[in-house]
Amino acid sequence: MHQTLATLLLAATVATAADDPGATRIARWKDDKACAFLLMFDDSLPSQVKNVVPELTRRGFIGTFFINPSNGLYAGNRLAWEKDIPAAGFELGNHTLTHKGGKSAADIAQEVRACNDVIHATTPTLPWPRLVSWGQPGGIKPESWPISKEELAVALKENHLVTRPDFGGRGAMIAFKTGPEMLAHVDKAIAQGSMEGIIFHGVGGEWITTPLPVFLELVEGLAARRDKLWVTGHIRAVQYAIEREAATVTLGTRDAAQITLTLACTADPKFYDQPLTLRTTVPADWTTCAISQGKRQTEARASAGTVRYDAVPGNEPIVITRR
Repeated sequence: MHQTLATLLLAATVATAADDPGATRIARWKDDKACAFLLMFDDSLPSQVKNVVPELTRRGFIGTFFINPSNGLYAGNRLAWEKDIPAAGFELGNHTLTHKGGKSAADIAQEVRACNDVIHATTPTLPWPRLVSWGQPGGIKPESWPISKEELAVALKENHLVTRPDFGGRGAMIAFKTGPEMLAHVDKAIAQGSMEGIIFHGVGGEWITTPLPVFLELVEGLAARRDKLWVTGHIRAVQYAIEREAATVTLGTRDAAQITLTLACTADPKFYDQPLTLRTTVPADWTTCAISQGKRQTEARASAGTVRYDAVPGNEPIVITRR
């Protein structure tokens, strides 16, 4: 599935000169942002419900919350975790049922399955199975984590879990203790065009606590860099990246009034169904374009001879029409 950069760039671009109408580029990240940045939160803590969710909602950012549904602290905010937070578009990640491990590999596998069952129940209208983010709980004694890497890999595959970026080098108040340190990490990710993130525990409370003013300095800095950042959930970013690598654009027809394209993708549409952002060259005198793909209808402004829009990989053609 993964390709070299040279192959990817070739596959992602219609085989026409870059300034020819119909030439199309698949954006590296959604809305042609430079970087996908992940805000991740462990242990389903009350301070996350109280402090984090409102601040992210206020700025239109998505976070990924790694839950332990049988943890006592979770129970006090069960309605928020199982209804309000998923309904607001946030991602729930699998952090095992209790964060306590078990006595056997079978116990650990059951911890994983049971947490996934809770996540499924929070969004019953969405297709299942689907991809879920996995964050292995830390701080568990070896005797309470009696599962080999191979056995764990089987459990993750069976539950369609995708391992998040490693905690090492990304932990708030461990790798980064101040707002400027966190924002330097953000700026490095922007420069590299990568998928990066920071992993938090308590924010203004509980343990490994990030002071609320430090967190606010970070999210304000993210908002100031909004033109370069896609602040999103882990699974959304993974889906986009894999689809992007597996996608190709083919030019169909073009004339003075209309361009048609197809966007194909070899990734399994059962798990990889996110829209990709495309940039298509249009005649210089086009200022507004109607874009249709099956039942999807939208309108976009053309700028400097290109139009940006989202499209879903599949068999339905993309039709760009001059307004």
